[in-house]
Order: sequence, then C-alpha cells, then structure tokens
Amino acid sequence: MKHLHRLLLTSATYRQASTFRSAPATVDAGNRYYWRMRPRRLDAESFRDSLLVLSGSMNSRMGGPSVKQFHMSPGVHVTPVVDYRNFAPDAPERARRSIYRFLFRTLPDPFMQSMDCPDASNWTPKRPVSVGPLQALALMHDDFVIHQCQLIVARLTLEHPKLADQVDALFRQALLRHPATEERDAVVAYAKAHGLANACRFVINSNAFMFVP
Repeated sequence: MKHLHRLLLTSATYRQASTFRSAPATVDAGNRYYWRMRPRRLDAESFRDSLLVLSGSMNSRMGGPSVKQFHMSPGVHVTPVVDYRNFAPDAPERARRSIYRFLFRTLPDPFMQSMDCPDASNWTPKRPVSVGPLQALALMHDDFVIHQCQLIVARLTLEHPKLADQVDALFRQALLRHPATEERDAVVAYAKAHGLANACRFVINSNAFMFVP
C-alpha cells in the first residue's frame, strides 16, 4: 500500500492549504470537490503536547511505563477515588507526552474529555469533533493550561525585555507568524491590564492555534 499512500500524500489535492478564496467558494461552497483542505481542529493530545513544547517543559523521553496524572485512593466500593483536580500542574508526570498518559477507563480526565478525547472504555472508529463553549472555558481555567502559559511567559520575559517584543515572540512561536498591527496592539493592551500569561491563554484559545491551517 505504500505506493498508493505516497501517491495520495504527494498529490496537489492533499497538499492544499485551508486558505479561503472567494472565487472557488462561489462555485463549490461546500468544498465537495476539495478546492481547499477542510480546517481541522487539534485533538486533545496534540493540543496538550503543543502546549508542552511551547513552554519548553516537555519530557521527550520515549518508552517506559505510563504515568498517572491523578491521585488515586481507595473508594467505598471496587472503583477507587480518582482526583484530577488536585494533581499538581507542575508534577513531573505532567511533562510526559500524551501518548504515555495512564487512562482510567471509567473515570476520564475532565480536561481531555472536554477536548473530545475518546472514551477509553469503548471502541472509537472515528473521533467526535466539536467546537463549543466548554472547550474555551477549559482552555481559560484549567490549572495545567494556566501553569504552562506561566512557563511560556517566564521564558519570553527572559528573552525579550519589552512587552511588545514578548507579544511578537509569542505570535511567532505559537502561530508561526508575525502579528498584525491591530493584533499586537490589542494583545499588548490586554497584557498591560491583566498580565501576559492571561493574554497567552487567549492566543492559544484562538482559531489560529486550535485549527491546523
């Protein structure tokens, strides 16, 4: 099958970007004939790993046993008590890639669940993909996300003394592009009022970060 995969992956259709163009859209608004790639939202694991890479805290060691990112204690019945909320956001286990997470089948991680991570207790031939307010709230209030954004800002502060330069670096590293003038002004103004770490959470909550272009 490799020759078929190579033919598909190197085709002009497969390599198209998701950039919107008005002329093809008037002819094929539903993208039935694939004149552009359909925008694809990052799955839970990809988002989590991307955040670890941005903060510079990812443990890239391969292999080894899975890590438990929760506290577990005996329950009243057979099922133990699993505590995700009080697990330290800076614990070493948090830095492992998502593929090494220990999955508790009947008690999933609420943050990963909000990002449509499949239920480990069932077969999932196709992942569900949703875009809703729960995901935005999770990205703004989850302790893990808050801690990673604080690490990002700590590194940016060391590398760039001026706030405007820190915002420019944040856009380059998170979105792989320079910010437009109005974007820079808006983020700088928000960072002055509420702190750059909070502004960082807005950047990673944006469609530009959450969707593959």
